[in-house]
Amino acid sequence: MAATPFSLEEATDIAEDFEDLIDTDFGVEGAVYEVVDVMVCPHHDEDQKVFFEQYTAGKNKEAALGTYSGDEYDVAVFACDLADPEKYTCIDIRTFAEQRGIKYNYPGPGK
Repeated sequence: MAATPFSLEEATDIAEDFEDLIDTDFGVEGAVYEVVDVMVCPHHDEDQKVFFEQYTAGKNKEAALGTYSGDEYDVAVFACDLADPEKYTCIDIRTFAEQRGIKYNYPGPGK
């Protein structure tokens, strides 16, 4: 079951709550990644793909989000591989928090 999307206000608050993750590192399948940003992004996969392509190209999350015209949002952790800074990963905040045992009370019905 897919997670319920957040409103822009909810997603913004959540991203701010997780800002302390920036510049921390974590392991994924033998690689070590460093969190570059925790950001509001579109909720749906196709919109996220466009958002992350634009963000990766310009490193400007506001400009990348500015091209999105929907009203359903999510929050993502954007991180780069420390061994290969050109290699990135994006993980939605709920999955990231669950995998690392971070307890958080998400707003709305998508807890």
